[in-house]
Amino acid sequence: MNKKLIVNPFTKLTLLLSLITLGTVYPWLPSISSPLLKRSLISLKFPNTGNRGAPENTTGGGTRSEDHTCLTNEENEAPFVTLMPNRENKAKTATDAPTFYTYIPTTTATQGEFVLIDAQQNEVYYTQFPLPTTPGIITLKIPQTVALKPGNYTWSLMIVCDSRYRNRDKYVTGSIEYLRLTPELETTMKNKPSLEKAQLYATSSLWFEALDTLAQVKQENPQEWQELLESVGLDMLAEIPILDCCQPNQE
Repeated sequence: MNKKLIVNPFTKLTLLLSLITLGTVYPWLPSISSPLLKRSLISLKFPNTGNRGAPENTTGGGTRSEDHTCLTNEENEAPFVTLMPNRENKAKTATDAPTFYTYIPTTTATQGEFVLIDAQQNEVYYTQFPLPTTPGIITLKIPQTVALKPGNYTWSLMIVCDSRYRNRDKYVTGSIEYLRLTPELETTMKNKPSLEKAQLYATSSLWFEALDTLAQVKQENPQEWQELLESVGLDMLAEIPILDCCQPNQE
């Protein structure tokens, strides 16, 4: 007759504690490897690339004239700012068609402009775009047809307060360095989920790719989005919606 193996409660507890200990010492064990654990190991903190303090000017951006503003300056509202990893608005990208994310506060203006200039002071891209009717983050993607070449570019994004007096524009300016993705990083990126891609981009100081990749999965990963923005002093924008609007005029 077959005898039934009986394991007493104490033995069961000992076995369970042993498994937990193994999982702690050897986290690569399949029984412990889970999406939740992998997610907890991902850090979206962006490397320090310059002054990362929060934007100081409550009206945001710059202006060529102080006698007029089309920003209503609502109480406790975030300033007009393009999402960049430092207050010098300098960043690197490995795509020839980067996407800019800009917070547009409450404004009476209805039109914006964007211009991109190469190192030889040639205008390589210019567009006009409608402003949102409610405050939020808008996206502006450089078209593939522009086909940036490796090198440095400067950009300006303007809110047109009064088309008759352009010295009343509110604006932000900055620069980008376009470089090609290394073959090693390109290979590593293949088949990686979005969060891991964003982390690889961040550790490689590729701001535009890290931000854009994470923005695509922002709804499912709000904590990671907040962590990235907090790491560059933009935590005041973590809860601001990305608006589905304001596409540039196609010329």
